[in-house]
Amino acid sequence: MSGDAARILIVDDESTNIDVLVGLLQGQYRTLVAKSGEQALRRAHANPRPDLILLDIMMPGLDGYEVCQRLKGDPETAGIPVIFITGKSSTEDETHGLEVGAVDFIRKPFNPMVALARIQTHVALQRQKSHLLELNATKNKLLGIAAHDLRNPLNSITGLSELLLQMEFDEEERRYFLQTIHNVANQMLGLINDLLDVSVIESGTFALRLANGDLAELVAERVHLLTFTAEKKGVRLVADLQPTPLATFDRARLAQVVDNLLSNAIKFTPLHSVVLVRTGQQRQGVFVQVVDQGPGIPQTEQHKLFGIFEKLSTQPTGQEKSTGLGLSIVKKIVDAHRGEIQVVNNPDRGAMFTCWLPLAGYAAEAVEVNKG
Repeated sequence: MSGDAARILIVDDESTNIDVLVGLLQGQYRTLVAKSGEQALRRAHANPRPDLILLDIMMPGLDGYEVCQRLKGDPETAGIPVIFITGKSSTEDETHGLEVGAVDFIRKPFNPMVALARIQTHVALQRQKSHLLELNATKNKLLGIAAHDLRNPLNSITGLSELLLQMEFDEEERRYFLQTIHNVANQMLGLINDLLDVSVIESGTFALRLANGDLAELVAERVHLLTFTAEKKGVRLVADLQPTPLATFDRARLAQVVDNLLSNAIKFTPLHSVVLVRTGQQRQGVFVQVVDQGPGIPQTEQHKLFGIFEKLSTQPTGQEKSTGLGLSIVKKIVDAHRGEIQVVNNPDRGAMFTCWLPLAGYAAEAVEVNKG
């Protein structure tokens, strides 16, 4: 049975009926059992909650109709789909069942394959609904971050450009204002790019264009491009790039990974320190490793490191901005390559990020990566 198999709560006061349904569902779903309406309500509120409820109508105490009404009237359980499986067979019974909130009505005795097909359909619909709700929540967070984090940079650009338009400045002052506007605009562009990447990845439409390539060559290119950024902060990039055999990767996306790891290391490394970048072959694959001399990752926060929107207590050493999105994007890209990323704290100081990729071996083609 899959670890993410749907949980189905079977509610019936007859053990024989329960055994039939458990036998029908075993191997494909996780089954929970309740033998009364009261017990069903308790089980529906337990964590983790069931993904679907199969509910008998004729039970002592609370009947199925009353149980369904209570479930639908409670915000915590209203979203759980309910299917009545019952000996009641009139059109009025079925109509009443749908009126109180059930999504389907199966009459006993039922054809096992037909019942299973209908259960599978409603489980799939529930999974799709949950996925859409997650996407909507992500969208709302993205909009919230965009509104919050873009407001201050836009105010800065508006204020500084207005000053330039209205007042006379000498060349040095004008250059200072223009440089500030340029820096703020780049900050905004970085945030927007991160938000768009997260949106694409979370929507399940993220695709890789894979080809065989030289990882060490790619890393050398990215180190060269980021050397100026490091030098502006007084940080020295040191590259120990051992030759690597061909690996299979999306060059643009992997460049994004390396850029994120290098930029993060530069952000959290103090002035006049070193960021070390290594490549090599190990563990039936190739790796790129970035070692900084920053504060490291607090042990209690390491589980949040690759989460979306997560910001840790450690702060960049040069007042740089951080969206909390970069490492989550890195993790998604590496996972899509069937690779692995790991972070450990150095014994003295700083953190070491290592990204492994498999050697060239699977076809260079666009691969659709759906959210797991």
